[in-house]
Amino acid sequence: MDWSDAGILESWQNPTEVYSSYIMQNDVESEIMPTEKNLLTPIDLKEFFIQFQDHLAPKLDTYEQAIYLYIFRKSRLLGIDEVTIGFKTARARLATGIGEGGKPMSETSCYSRLRSLEQKGCIKVVRTNHDGRLLRLYLPSEIQGVIPPPALERVIDIETMDFFDDSANRLLLLKRENYKCFYTLQKLDKDNFIVEHVVSRPAGNNSYRNCVAASREANNKKGATSAEDFLRRLYRENILNESEFQDRIRVLAQLKNGLLKPPLE
Repeated sequence: MDWSDAGILESWQNPTEVYSSYIMQNDVESEIMPTEKNLLTPIDLKEFFIQFQDHLAPKLDTYEQAIYLYIFRKSRLLGIDEVTIGFKTARARLATGIGEGGKPMSETSCYSRLRSLEQKGCIKVVRTNHDGRLLRLYLPSEIQGVIPPPALERVIDIETMDFFDDSANRLLLLKRENYKCFYTLQKLDKDNFIVEHVVSRPAGNNSYRNCVAASREANNKKGATSAEDFLRRLYRENILNESEFQDRIRVLAQLKNGLLKPPLE
């Protein structure tokens, strides 16, 4: 391949255009020459083959794939919208090794696959004339139902999450509390912590604003006492020192104001 003829020095930044231009200029087998009317913009070859192999090829049999790629080679690869191909002779250049003794596909098989490709929306037979069939090929991205829609990003609304009944969410509270009891700062792990309601039910709910990771001892000791009064009791009993008590009062206010969100990642 003479890259200078393809304009490689002037268009090195776009190898897809260079390759397509070279083929167009040297395609001695083309059944139709491009005109200003039927020329299309260059395609992204990498994206095409990814979409073809990942999404379209699994929907086609081997002969359908061979015919589709042959039409692609003669049309869209060159930027041509429609192309006339005579399959009585072209079928010998499509695929071998599937039929008896590696012979090319029969005319019957070829025309059958053309019809199935049209039924699947891969091509359109515009008309049939003396030279063959005038065809329009559709890229995988242009065929309805071939490329799956992008997955919608799941939107998590932390305000509606249940942090008491959902076991996975309960562990998020333990992580938020840095594996310590919210009240006593006693070290905890996933086997010995419980979820405690700051405001007891039914007045309190199961949101992250009202649920904390705590030790079983603290939960039993607190009972229906308000969180503020319970922290004062812990301070009076020297379970919390003054600095820890002030810190717990501050963190409790953050919790109620929705500023102490559990890590969701």
